[in-house]
Amino acid sequence: MAEEWVQKVKELEIPLSSKFSFINVCGDPVTIRAWNIDGLPSSTFSIENAIILNKTRRWPLCIDP
Repeated sequence: MAEEWVQKVKELEIPLSSKFSFINVCGDPVTIRAWNIDGLPSSTFSIENAIILNKTRRWPLCIDP
């Protein structure tokens, strides 16, 4: 989805950085570091999921594999 958005922005000739990062756009470095200290893995996948969970208005449906 992010790749489609970046492609559309390029088509419209809107200035953008060379590499899109969901973490840099939506995340707070202090909060992310606190999560890592509390045991959240520092992988991009884990951090992106934590940001989404933190920003939602309703509780998430989490399915444990």
